[in-house]
Amino acid sequence: MSKILVNEIGHNNDTTAMTIDSGGNISEANKEYFLVRLTSVITGLSDNTTNVVNFNSNGTVEHDTKSNWDSTNNAYKFDSADGVYLITYAIGIMSPTVTTETMVDGGVSMIFSTNDFSSLVNDPQFGNGMRVQNNVGDEIGSIPLSGSIIYKNTNANMKLQMRVYGNTAGSSTYEIAENANELTGGTFNNGAHSDCTYFSVVRIA
Repeated sequence: MSKILVNEIGHNNDTTAMTIDSGGNISEANKEYFLVRLTSVITGLSDNTTNVVNFNSNGTVEHDTKSNWDSTNNAYKFDSADGVYLITYAIGIMSPTVTTETMVDGGVSMIFSTNDFSSLVNDPQFGNGMRVQNNVGDEIGSIPLSGSIIYKNTNANMKLQMRVYGNTAGSSTYEIAENANELTGGTFNNGAHSDCTYFSVVRIA
């Protein structure tokens, strides 16, 4: 059996692409990955409206290896014009007082644009939604939604943004939760440390 024994793999211009440590672990020097998450509740969103999730005011960017976060548009710009990406998202939509239980509908969309959202790219878009009011008119207090997709980029200017929709009965506003405890009527162990509103982007090819 033959082996190639190296510590680094790179371009012939001496740019390192990956390293291999003594344990055989591979580290890619220019790997693209991104994560933004909410750190406080977003309040006062008008009933029956769609809104951009304002991570810039109410969140933090945990990882952004390519420095591509657009804080003005609350959007991430893909670093590769032809890369393949794994996109994951989650959101918690809730009544202003979760135990009052006023939620009727909730939805989330991951929106693409090449011109800073002056117009939208209709394909792809993806998301999730739920009708939670039953046939006798009972509502619930919160709606958690999540999903993931493998996406092939086709444009050097493509950006990704999260938007949310909420519809209530008897309330003029809805909110976006930061952690899992806020989606419940009580508390549970580690719930306050369990983020429920975020999105992430990882280039996989």
